[in-house]
Formats: sequence, C-alpha cells, structure tokens
Amino acid sequence: MVVNCVGNKAIHNTTSWLAYASWTWEVMRRNPDYMSYYKSLRNKGLSTEDISEDISLIRANQHFPTANKQGLLFPADPEKDAGEQAVFWDPNVFKTAVRFHVVEKEDIDRKNMPIQLSKCHGIQTHYLDADGTYHIRFLGEKFWFQIYCDNLQSIDPNSYIGLEFNHIANRKKRFQTFEEISGLYDGSIAADSALHVPASLLYHQRSLVTYDVRTAGGTLTDAISAMKQVGLLDEDPDEIHNFMNIAKFSYKRAKAHIYGDFLKILERQ
Repeated sequence: MVVNCVGNKAIHNTTSWLAYASWTWEVMRRNPDYMSYYKSLRNKGLSTEDISEDISLIRANQHFPTANKQGLLFPADPEKDAGEQAVFWDPNVFKTAVRFHVVEKEDIDRKNMPIQLSKCHGIQTHYLDADGTYHIRFLGEKFWFQIYCDNLQSIDPNSYIGLEFNHIANRKKRFQTFEEISGLYDGSIAADSALHVPASLLYHQRSLVTYDVRTAGGTLTDAISAMKQVGLLDEDPDEIHNFMNIAKFSYKRAKAHIYGDFLKILERQ
C-alpha cells in the first residue's frame, strides 16, 4: 500500500510478511553495502523451474561466499520483499532451520507422523545449492520455516518427509520448529497463529516507514503523516510533540539495525 510520496518516490507500508526472518530481510535489503553488492553481480548463477503448479525450484550453479557471509544462501533482489521472491537464510545463521529426509512409500507409517509436502501451509519454494543440499522454505504471513536435506537432487511435491531435530546445536529451537510445522499440518495450531511475529512489530513498522521517508528526502513530519495513513499512529493533533519524538526514535532505531548487525533480529526467531 502506498502511504505517501516524497518527491517522485512512492513510500510504501512495510511488508505484509511479519515473521522475524522477514523483518531481517526488510532491514538487510535497505543496507547500502548489500544493495551495491547485488547491483554489481553480472551473473547471478541461478535458474528457476516450476516443479508443480504452485512450487518453483531454484538451482544454483555456483557458490555465493559474499551472500553467505551476510547470512543468505544466495543473492536476493533488494527491490523485492520476501513474498515477491525467494529469500533463503543460511542454516548456519538461521538456527530454527531443521533437517528433513524423504520417507519412501513403503516406509510410510502414520504413527510416525510423516508430513506430505503438498499439504503443508504457506507459500512453498525450493532451492538446490551447488553442493547438492536441498532447501525448502514455507512462508506465511506470520511464520517462516526452512528445512534442508543433504545430497538430494530432487523431490516430488507430493512426497512425505520426516523432520529431524536430534542435533545437539540449537536443539530447543529446532524442536520448536518441529512442533510448529507438525501443529500447522495436523491442525492443532491455527494457521493464523502469530508464531514468529515480533512483540515489537509496531516499532519495526514505524522504523522502516520513517527510514524510507527520510531516505527519499522527506522530513520527520512527512514520516508522521505516512505512519498515520497506515494506522501506525493515532490521529490526535494534541500528540504532535510526542509523534515527533516517535519519528526521531524510529529513524534512529532503523539506522541502528540497517547499518548494524541486522542478523540479531533473525536470532530472535
């Protein structure tokens, strides 16, 4: 939704994808160093194919060390939010990512709660990296899951999978991912549950709207107007002084994240 225009630049409300992982991307895609890096790429080294009506598979034919250092599995376009493209976090920094294995048809046992990929919740995107590790992202408005399997070249979207969480590192977070994916799958967790939504969601939204307005040459007053238009501030003319303080704080907060260690946001999921 366009909330304001500053000069010839339209200022949008922040992303409708609300998980910590999505907010991390929102911050990262505004980082000037990352924007310059992406712009400098001549060959992205990626190809995309549809493996079902709703699922795309991205294949990498090279490694991406610079993107990996910044927490990504491969470069993503900073002009687009997480719902407009595939953004995958490296499991080395995304501690809730869990391994999976394909359950062969003859081994399917309902008691062991296998999960059928085609019936999972969220927008599903697949990625095969240059080392042969297969990654899957499930994106919902209020959740973001990633699972991965080594030495897997392809998978039938109707396959059954089993999730693995018996690794020593980050065991608690990985077990939580297992429970959440399983809960969404069997209906014990409502699909609209705010699984990964930050408690400080309002501050994230205010910060990035204010940053976008200021970056486009707008004033703090313009930022206040933009926040009001999308309901991030109440309409109260007597609160203008307080609104100005909110705008100043929001701009300071945004810069601290964008020019700082934005992966700390990801660690909170």
